Amino acid sequence: MKIKFSSNLLPFSILCRLYTWSPASHCELVFSDGMSIYPAMENGHIIMTRTDYRNEIHFELNITKREEAAIREWAYSQIGKPYDYTALAPFNVLIPRTKKSWKDSKQWMCSEFAAYGLDLIGKNFFPDDFKKVKPSDLLDAVRACNFATEIPRPLKEQLCIQ
Repeated sequence: MKIKFSSNLLPFSILCRLYTWSPASHCELVFSDGMSIYPAMENGHIIMTRTDYRNEIHFELNITKREEAAIREWAYSQIGKPYDYTALAPFNVLIPRTKKSWKDSKQWMCSEFAAYGLDLIGKNFFPDDFKKVKPSDLLDAVRACNFATEIPRPLKEQLCIQ
């Protein structure tokens, strides 16, 4: 199983990366069969799809098949839940955030969804009272953990995302 962090040249991606000082504006869980389940801003809810791999930072997660199955079962049960559009509003001043905790499952943003999936198998990065988990927070946490290995990208791809 992998977790991937990505970005693109669309306005929201650029603003998100500037706001969070991160090379990534999105992340998702990628299962061993190549399928991903994640909150998709453009769809407005959680979807399942086969992903393409370009311009991304990938980490191979050192977890068991049983742990992957537990994450997948939970993630599959979340399909159709709404995307949390208020999650990355600047300082939540203009648009107050409706979630009180990042673990609130009424709606999801990508990084909170991925962090919660990992939390289910005991890979706890953030305390329960943490307000929100931005893609940059999760990227930093995954880079620092001892159960994920970054998969090197060709130089051409590295130049595109930075």
